[in-house]
Amino acid sequence: MSEQVPLHERYPQYYRKCGYEYVDVYRVLEIFGVTNPCLQHAIKKLLLAGVRTGKKDFRKDIKEAIDALTRALAMIDEVPLGEKLIEFTKVTNAT
Repeated sequence: MSEQVPLHERYPQYYRKCGYEYVDVYRVLEIFGVTNPCLQHAIKKLLLAGVRTGKKDFRKDIKEAIDALTRALAMIDEVPLGEKLIEFTKVTNAT
């Protein structure tokens, strides 16, 4: 019987070592190299959908995440082909 490969070895792109006891959303974004502001906003909304303080509920957070992702797509379409499109969508792989 062969040994099962640990998930962090099978899917290393989903795992990062970090030297912190606790991390917040902003540290997670930094650790994973998410630099696009639309993606940052959407990820924050999805990670904390319905659990943050204030009057926004789960459904509203999901809608706002979709709006941010829609804007990210619109911004990609606004960039003339070949003009730093790679820079706009770049996510660094900080392992």
